[in-house]
Amino acid sequence: MKIIKQTATELIIQTHSIFDFWLPSCLLMTFGLIWLSFDYHAATLSCQRSQEKQGNCQLVRSHLLGSHLQEIQLAALQGAKVERCGYKSRVVLLTDAGNVPFSANSTNWGNQEAVAFDINSFVKNAKKRWLRLSQDDRWLGGTGGIFLLAAVGSLVLGKNETYSFDGTLNTLTVKQQGVLARKVIQHSLCEIYGVEVDRVKDRDNDIWYEVRLLVCGGSRISLPNTMNPYQKEEIAKAINNYLNAQK
Repeated sequence: MKIIKQTATELIIQTHSIFDFWLPSCLLMTFGLIWLSFDYHAATLSCQRSQEKQGNCQLVRSHLLGSHLQEIQLAALQGAKVERCGYKSRVVLLTDAGNVPFSANSTNWGNQEAVAFDINSFVKNAKKRWLRLSQDDRWLGGTGGIFLLAAVGSLVLGKNETYSFDGTLNTLTVKQQGVLARKVIQHSLCEIYGVEVDRVKDRDNDIWYEVRLLVCGGSRISLPNTMNPYQKEEIAKAINNYLNAQK
C-alpha cells in the first residue's frame, strides 16, 4: 500500500501498482517459456529388432523450439531404469556408452516405472520385434509449466484497490480492478469516524497488520493486510489526520 495523493481535501491510497503483479507475472511467464523452450519434456523411443541382437532404436526428444534425434544400436542398449532426485525422477536408457536420459524430470513415478519395465522387457525378450513408447510432460511436468501456471494465476487473481477520500464530495470511493472483475463502492465520509490497526497471525505464525476504517453502526472497512509495520503506521496516521481535518 502507498499514498499516491495527499492534500487538504483529498487522500488517495493504492494497495497495488502495475509492478506488483503485472511485472512479476510477465517475468514468470518469460522464465517459463524459456525453460519449456530448452528443456526436453516430450520423448519418443522407437525400436525395431531384425535379429536377436541386431536392430536399432531412435530416441526423439522434443521441446518448443524443435526436436533432437539420437540413434542407438540395439546391441548397445542394455535396458532402462528410473533415476530419482528428491521428489522428481526420470527414465534413463542404459547403453554401452553410458546413460541416456529418456524422459524429463517429473513427479509421475508410477508411469516411469512402467516405461522402464517395458524397455527392459523388450531388451530381454528376443521375440519382440517392435517397441514404441512416448512420454509427454511438457506443460505440467516441469519447472517451466510451474512458472507459467504461477504467472497466469498472478494475472487472474491479482487485484488493485484504490481508496479515494474526497472532502469536497464527502465520499470515500473504493475501486477494485482486476482481470476478472471491476467494482466501485462508495461510502459517506460522515459515517467514518476513525481508524484502527489490528495485528493477526496466519497458519505459519507470520504476523500481518490490517488497517480498518471505523464506520457508524459498528461495521468496519478493512484495507488489505501488510507485513510491513511501518507501512501500516504511515497509512493509519494519514487516514486519521485526514479524518480529523475534515471535522
